[in-house]
Amino acid sequence: MLFSFISNAYPPLSPYSYCGGDPVNCIDPTGEDIVVLNFGHDIMHQHLAMLIQNKDGKWQYYSVNGDNVYISGEHKGGRPFNDIAVGSWDFPQEFFNSPYNVRTDNSKNDKSVNHFGFQEGYRISTSPEQDASMRKDFKEESKKKYTPLGNNCATVVQKVMFNAGIQVASPVYEKISIPENIFLGEPAYEIVRPNFNNIPSIAFESFMNLNPGGIYYYR
Repeated sequence: MLFSFISNAYPPLSPYSYCGGDPVNCIDPTGEDIVVLNFGHDIMHQHLAMLIQNKDGKWQYYSVNGDNVYISGEHKGGRPFNDIAVGSWDFPQEFFNSPYNVRTDNSKNDKSVNHFGFQEGYRISTSPEQDASMRKDFKEESKKKYTPLGNNCATVVQKVMFNAGIQVASPVYEKISIPENIFLGEPAYEIVRPNFNNIPSIAFESFMNLNPGGIYYYR
């Protein structure tokens, strides 16, 4: 509909002018899609975050940073606060190239930058309902206590995506027995849970492998 209106009303104007001639990589006017952001592959310096669109189709930054991780009174997490629904970008590449996507030696406490300077991301198709679910769940997860194992930047991203119905990890199969069925000679039930990975870069690779139709971004 947007393309038809532009073509008919402004014949000399390309219907893709609104996104600089790059409709696939620049903008998503229907308010769908997310981008998973990955920082680093060095085991000691990794981080996972997200760009999620708001109701107006603007991309916003979501990141759980280990705000409660203190050792001997000194903060050892990524940042002493979380970044929830920060910014307003028209398309993912604008975020990557923005002055907000910066990391310096002194940027840990600076809210004007994200302190990671992400170099890569992966875009996955979603629905507006899924985006709403992820926005809500990310805010709730960010209130929980951060732990390096079990509830960190990588597992939070995986949890909110999984709850929205997006494949994030290979399943783990566990067999459990229901007592009353044992006496009836019935087989044990099998339940499935996702195998969330605590290592951001491995989780990022899993996203791409399980969602092959996505778009890879790099800076």
